[in-house]
Amino acid sequence: MNELITWFGLKRYPFDKDIKATDLVDSEPLRECTARLDYLRRRGGIMLLTGDPGVGKTVALRRFVDSLNENLFRAVYTPLTTLRGADLLRHLNDKLGLTNRSAKGTIYRQIQEEILDSREQRGRTIVLLIDEAHLLQVGPLQELRLLTNFKMDSFDPFILILAGQSDLRRTMDFAVMEPFAQRLAMRYHMSGLSRQETAEYLRHQLKLAGAHEPVFAEDAVAAIHEATYGIPRKIGATAEQAMTYAMFADKRTVDADTVLKVKIGG
Repeated sequence: MNELITWFGLKRYPFDKDIKATDLVDSEPLRECTARLDYLRRRGGIMLLTGDPGVGKTVALRRFVDSLNENLFRAVYTPLTTLRGADLLRHLNDKLGLTNRSAKGTIYRQIQEEILDSREQRGRTIVLLIDEAHLLQVGPLQELRLLTNFKMDSFDPFILILAGQSDLRRTMDFAVMEPFAQRLAMRYHMSGLSRQETAEYLRHQLKLAGAHEPVFAEDAVAAIHEATYGIPRKIGATAEQAMTYAMFADKRTVDADTVLKVKIGG
């Protein structure tokens, strides 16, 4: 990896996952998602955020959490969505730092009381972010729906964001999920980057990594976009592999033929 960085005159790997939220390229899908999250921050309620793997859902959530005033909001994040029924409630109870209870009904009431007290007594709205939510079964989703029922369903004292792959949209379309679907304040399906945005994403990431000269030829950018459907995680992985192929071929610029070798594994 250090050889790759040295070969292209970089300071670090250009497609690190730990990029700061402030350094994210401002693509149209990310702007649209951010606008909806900001609306939810003001309104409260439930949001369904979906998209293909690697499209940037978790990155958008990181950006949203970083923007929250910690005096007014308390963000609670979990990607653990394979739990069933009462186990999911116990997990959320632990994430909120509440006392362990054995009875499901007691846990349910305790979580609701914490949500209300946080908002009404301490002035902090709890923001519950559940990632990988497409793995949730109907039973746990129903438990979450019950958690959102406050004051005879007339009040939204916290924010719930369910983020997951496209399967989550289909799950919400099941007839049994209609009561939950009706409670959604916002839906957003995050798409991949356009051809132009793919080019900007590559330029932006490489510039952050210290690149002073273009690394990818125009035809290589087009080939990467075609191969990855504009999904940022795939763009980064394909770009890194293409850069590695170019280095082994003593090339300082990645062309479309090099990207094709990555695509066919040759």
